[in-house]
Amino acid sequence: MVVATRQSDSMFSSGRLLDEDKINKALNNASELGAEYAEIRLVSQTTNTASLKDGKLERAIPGQEIGVTMRILADGAWGVHSTSDISSIPEQVGPTLRLAKAVAARRSSSQLPVGLAEVPIIEDVTHWRSVKDVRDTDLDTRIEMMLAIDNEAKDHEHIVSTSTGWSDEHIHTELMTTEGMNRVWSFQRSLINGMVTAREGSDVVSYRMRHGGEGGLEVIESCDLGEMGRNARISALRLLKAERAPSGKMPLVADRDLTGVYIHEALGHPCEADLVAAGDSCLEGRLGQTIGSEICTVVDDPTMRGGYGCYPVDDEGVDTRPKNLIVNGVLTEYLNHRETAHRYDLDPNGGARAQDGLHHPLVRMSNTVIQGGTHKDLDELIEDIEFGVYACGSRGGQVDTGRGSFQFAAQEAWIIENGSLSRPVKDVSVSGMTLEILKNVDGLTRDAYLGSPGFCGKGQTVPVGDGGPLMRIREALVG
Repeated sequence: MVVATRQSDSMFSSGRLLDEDKINKALNNASELGAEYAEIRLVSQTTNTASLKDGKLERAIPGQEIGVTMRILADGAWGVHSTSDISSIPEQVGPTLRLAKAVAARRSSSQLPVGLAEVPIIEDVTHWRSVKDVRDTDLDTRIEMMLAIDNEAKDHEHIVSTSTGWSDEHIHTELMTTEGMNRVWSFQRSLINGMVTAREGSDVVSYRMRHGGEGGLEVIESCDLGEMGRNARISALRLLKAERAPSGKMPLVADRDLTGVYIHEALGHPCEADLVAAGDSCLEGRLGQTIGSEICTVVDDPTMRGGYGCYPVDDEGVDTRPKNLIVNGVLTEYLNHRETAHRYDLDPNGGARAQDGLHHPLVRMSNTVIQGGTHKDLDELIEDIEFGVYACGSRGGQVDTGRGSFQFAAQEAWIIENGSLSRPVKDVSVSGMTLEILKNVDGLTRDAYLGSPGFCGKGQTVPVGDGGPLMRIREALVG
């Protein structure tokens, strides 16, 4: 059984990988055996990855994976079976239902039985077609585009190593349930990235770059790849000369990448209702409360076409929509799936995502953005700062969603002195308490859009987008 390789092929437009008659019989069998609910979800992923090391091809791997996960809800507990063998699904209905009942029998008195919020029952087909189907891209084109970055990134004697990578995927999903849900959807993602390493004497620094989003080859073509490589080289060489960052509490201005990472990690994760239900969120019980500055409005939006974290339908078959997590400083919504929506008596908002066809859906973010404010630009944000730091990009960090604390490291930064950027610094980290920082946000530029694409790990890894405007924090711990 083969997935269509082109958007024009009949299977892309109307074909199915699941045999609807056999799947319906399996679902009916689950109901007859006592299932409260059952679903079968198939995901087919057609992928291509490639990488260069110092301009030479290191690997090129095309692939196709098909996975199917069956979930059966019985006696208020889940039984889950995942396989790459589509034909074996009907015979696994009985064992999976017995697993659900066995789990239910071992539920402690403190555990609530699983229930599902009601959702519209839809039968449809949704294809987000790319302008240029990425599956039509040959290896020579991928290499040529990676070399466009590499050739500019390595053009200096202090650049000692470069690496570039490519990743694209076409995702085709089918979902059928005992409630009558019967949906098919598909879309594509494309990503190009690189790393530049510079050395002078014993000092070694590196700088990372990424560009990508939902769509095909046109996503990569929209980027000036040579400029991307040049900017990475310039940043790496600047870091070689930069002094160590100061430490202490001071005003901090974050670029849109660092703003996005803060919003995603420190705020987005505590808004995930499964973490709230697990008692691992600083936002438990705070819906309707003011938790941040009134200039802060945060939206998680899987419908933001082009964003690396967007998708048309969630992995429980619920239509996606923007989720207004914070409006003018007030926490107004959790990200949820059907299970947590039922638990908290909320409307399901399309937040169920699975890594692939072999994983069950979890509550996940998509494209998480803080909305723009009233400041014109960076100059206006920093004009009244006597001493502070302007931090850009992210090298990762850690978050304690329960305590509401975080620590992030920036890729590069500048000292702000007397209202102007003065000199570059490196090894900048920012830490604090999530809600304290959110209340200290006192300036946002008007323009807000997604920063670099990324990936989010939560037992499963999914693509995400995040960003916003330039953000000024009245006081943050830098060190």
